[in-house]
Amino acid sequence: MGAVPRRARGATRFEFALCAILFSVLAGVLLYYVLRYRAEAELAGVRYQVASIRTTLAGKIMEAVVAGDIGRLQALAGTNPVALLEHPPPGYRGEVDQLDGQEIPRGSWVFDRKQRKLVYLFSGNKNFSGRHYAYWSYRVESLCLPTNNAKPPGTPAKMPKLSVALHQVDG
Repeated sequence: MGAVPRRARGATRFEFALCAILFSVLAGVLLYYVLRYRAEAELAGVRYQVASIRTTLAGKIMEAVVAGDIGRLQALAGTNPVALLEHPPPGYRGEVDQLDGQEIPRGSWVFDRKQRKLVYLFSGNKNFSGRHYAYWSYRVESLCLPTNNAKPPGTPAKMPKLSVALHQVDG
């Protein structure tokens, strides 16, 4: 007579608990990286849109400089920079008179007419690294660059060079 085959047994409670702990640790690591990369992708998207706006603004500045139209150059200061773009950025909600008290969805761009600034409200993705932004805001501001620095006394002053730029004002 042969040996009686042993009955197949299932996993013990210890083996099951070990698998559950291992799965939980792997799920936690995956969640950490998903949230981190999601927040980093949003940040990169905002930086890309700001670079696009700055490039378009630089083109408008060059047009005004080539035309010699200082008035058009000065008129750019305080304007909505999204109006200069051919297509608004994804999530652009338009212009509002005041941000306070407005329910604006997270992950959106909006132009505050009262403060004359473009605001991006971050979606609130947590990335566990301590870097978390609520919003960034930008304003098209006029720059007046002096042309007579380090000149000897009595040298006639030239007209100051005018320009505009998109500056981050807070965030």
